[in-house]
Amino acid sequence: MNTKTFLIVVLLVFAGCNRPQQKISGPLKQRGYVWQREWTPAVIDAVREAERRMDGVVLLGAEISLAGKKPEVVKASINWASVKRQTKRCSIALRVAPYSGPFRADDIVARTIVDLVKQLINEARIHGVDLDEFQFDFDCARKNLTGYRTWLQSLRPVVHPIPFVITTLPAWLDDSEFRALVRETDGYVLQVHSVPISNNGGATLCDTRRARQWVNRAARLRLPFSVALPTYRCSAGYGPDGKLISVAMDSVQPSWPPGTQVLEFGTDADELATLVDEWQKSRPAELRELLWYRVPIASDARNWHWITLSAVMAGRHPKHNLNVVQEGQNPIDLSIFNAGEADEQFNSNVTAGWNGAGLTASDALSGWKIRSENGRAIFSAIAKQGVRLPPGASRKIGWLRFDRPTNLQVELSNQSESLR
Repeated sequence: MNTKTFLIVVLLVFAGCNRPQQKISGPLKQRGYVWQREWTPAVIDAVREAERRMDGVVLLGAEISLAGKKPEVVKASINWASVKRQTKRCSIALRVAPYSGPFRADDIVARTIVDLVKQLINEARIHGVDLDEFQFDFDCARKNLTGYRTWLQSLRPVVHPIPFVITTLPAWLDDSEFRALVRETDGYVLQVHSVPISNNGGATLCDTRRARQWVNRAARLRLPFSVALPTYRCSAGYGPDGKLISVAMDSVQPSWPPGTQVLEFGTDADELATLVDEWQKSRPAELRELLWYRVPIASDARNWHWITLSAVMAGRHPKHNLNVVQEGQNPIDLSIFNAGEADEQFNSNVTAGWNGAGLTASDALSGWKIRSENGRAIFSAIAKQGVRLPPGASRKIGWLRFDRPTNLQVELSNQSESLR
């Protein structure tokens, strides 16, 4: 190549790397993760509901732990008959727990992974389920990305012709090995949610401001990708050194040692709805779809309900509507009812006022306390974090009895309100 030709090539490459990002608009493809090991009737129902509301599901096929002397495999009890009957768009994922290496092409670790991938694909095929994709989920330390490529090079021909996709972390985007890593695959999922590894204040499961930045940074690589967003909340235990010990999810409740600081983390539905709305109106052309972790399961206590996820998927803020409900004439029972579309963390007081009657008896139910004086009673939650109510749920808080029938005026009021 002569000098003139070389300069032209360099200029063309430079121009390609620095051209303005192409923006597109319109609905985004949206799928969900089914991340349960045990396929209960509630999981089967959720897969059926996902078929109606989403563009497909990604099923947890198995998990591998590499902490011991030999790999430990736990397979999900997938009900393949239900999958075949209920969904037409199905992918499967293999989760590998954190591992520091070594990364070799043909040691016991690599052989275990390859054999398990073959098993999962074969099980789907035997049951007549056509896989849209195979996902490999491994949160590799950034310093080990070169070694991680060794695994991917072994796996891609095993998965072929099924599309082979990996989950990735935002910290990888700036690494010189990242582009080479994802080129070993047919695509990647950028996971923009995680439990903070240390208890430095202000951290969240999903910082939407940073998520926007990460997506724009990924788009500059000019490679198609998906984005994984959270629907869950969890408790995280941190040791005296401030480092993460373990996480409590719906299916996992660890036993924390004395002195553990436990923090609650949740997902802000309004913020994610705003994010989805923005991306539907204008997003990098490389952003192809959204993946929600996780599909709502009726038995889950730490995950969104379908009514919440459906609103957010549409880019709409879920409706918020907490009411105080009165039942009975005398005594009058009081309850809080969530008539909205999202979980509510109730931190307010319930204030009841009346005229022309005397309060003869009252009581607050478990978890609540009551103060009454001068024609007014205030019910307050005892727990510092208040009370969480999912959509459609109610919580009885107490009752009031009067010396004659009366009309109560009730409202949600400031937690710090005092009686005078």
